Amino acid sequence: MDFETVTQGVPIIKGTQPYYHLPFQWSVHKLESIDKEIKLNDAKSFLDFEDQDIERKFIESLLKTVGEQGTIFVHSSFEKGVLDRLKDKDNCKDLSDKIDKLISRLKDTLKIVRKNFYSPLMDGKYTIKNIIKAIPSNISYDEKDNIASGEDAQLAWFICTDPKTDEKEKQQQKKFLKDYCSKDTLALYYLVKYLIEKINEK
Repeated sequence: MDFETVTQGVPIIKGTQPYYHLPFQWSVHKLESIDKEIKLNDAKSFLDFEDQDIERKFIESLLKTVGEQGTIFVHSSFEKGVLDRLKDKDNCKDLSDKIDKLISRLKDTLKIVRKNFYSPLMDGKYTIKNIIKAIPSNISYDEKDNIASGEDAQLAWFICTDPKTDEKEKQQQKKFLKDYCSKDTLALYYLVKYLIEKINEK
């Protein structure tokens, strides 16, 4: 599971403040069997920009997609922080118990990797984008004219909410965003699969 957020200098969403981390996108890849190959377009996703109830829709759709059982892998504590903030929002407080249950299922792969894995190909960094360089996968963040970082994702949000942006450009940015966030969750799949295979080798 992976989230994207944006910090607005001048908020356009009600109930938010300047530089508040507004969640506007999530991606989820489901691993039902270690033997089943998962692809980029297998991702479930949410993406919105200007809906005034965006946070409610974000969390409702996420809860529906992840269900009530199973481990949820994330890479860092970022997603937990977003979920904790959503619990305190007036329009999401009635979902706080469900959000708490979701949080209890989170497993941080960053902590696992820091203790158990390193490769020189990671250049001393433990981001999922660096780790994926050191394990078998078909993921690349280096394609031309694509989104390759959280900063790029925020820029795409601003492009899509700019009244001067034409519809063709908005649709292109939406595609870039969906592909980018899906790459992060697909990378998590490859990481979890790699770690499981290494454990089984022992």
